[in-house]
Amino acid sequence: MTAPWTTVLARVAEQLNAHGVDWMLLGSAATALRGAAVVPGDIDIAGRTEDDIVRAAAILPTPQSAPADGPADWISTAAAPVLHFGGAEERWTFGRWMIDGVKVELAHIDAPAVDGLMLETRSPLVWAHRQNLDCHGQPIPVVPLEVQLVTMIARHQDARLAATLAAVDPAALDLPLLRRAIADKQSEDPTLALPEPIRTLAAVGGLP
Repeated sequence: MTAPWTTVLARVAEQLNAHGVDWMLLGSAATALRGAAVVPGDIDIAGRTEDDIVRAAAILPTPQSAPADGPADWISTAAAPVLHFGGAEERWTFGRWMIDGVKVELAHIDAPAVDGLMLETRSPLVWAHRQNLDCHGQPIPVVPLEVQLVTMIARHQDARLAATLAAVDPAALDLPLLRRAIADKQSEDPTLALPEPIRTLAAVGGLP
């Protein structure tokens, strides 16, 4: 049986790809698409630029208006297709849609302080390492697994990390990229502790 979120992802991907939006799948949906035994709560997508989010908002199914009691209930509408929030250190351009009961969120985060770090979501460096997967015949650009593993560690997503490592071939990992992602995250968060499976993987080639 096809999971509803995969059908929605394929529809969204078809629209984004057809209109030249530069995008990348993140979060639990990216993990599940790799075969990990996780059920996505939503579909998280990054846009490479602020303009990519604005253009996506112009092509995704957007109602004329929608009630919202607060930010958690806000969705993109024709009158307000995107939100801008944050400050000089981290500025967001954000859109949210409910498509056939599946929440889809698109965001671009401008965070100049981490431009030189290999971090998921906030760093432009990660875009050069996107990995392509397939969903119902649609090409899906996905955040590099090596960088996403480090995000899971930083967010203490132990169950997701274990499910991901069980689903992927460790021999296929780009170890230099994994070590770079670890080092860059530790430069931002010196308290980051590596679980044994990642420490073992990363140690191949010299990371202590």
